[in-house]
Amino acid sequence: MNDSNVINRLDNLKKLRESRHITQVKLSTDLEVSQELISRYELGSSFPQPNMLIKLANYFNCSVDYLLGITDIPTPTKYLSSNSETKKSAELYSKYNSLSKEDKKYFDRFLSFLLDNSNKSDE
Repeated sequence: MNDSNVINRLDNLKKLRESRHITQVKLSTDLEVSQELISRYELGSSFPQPNMLIKLANYFNCSVDYLLGITDIPTPTKYLSSNSETKKSAELYSKYNSLSKEDKKYFDRFLSFLLDNSNKSDE
């Protein structure tokens, strides 16, 4: 069967992993699988079972559709709605979760700074 609609690899797994500075070894340790298996997923020589797809999506806080390359929006569908403010919040949440632990600290401090200054200008 040569169907171009058949998905045989996780198009965005490597992109997610690298954007969060996670090695294949770290990911494999966290998910309790071999590093070779993660490598095969990224290369398309092996395809995960549904429970592993869900595990990966939960690990990266993204949708399975995003892992599969069906959508360019990493936000899990449970956070999406027709409300544009909700979508913006979900996108911000997804971006925040992609930051390293150290960058999250910087972001939190910067957000506190902005809120403090905003409150002072309202006075």
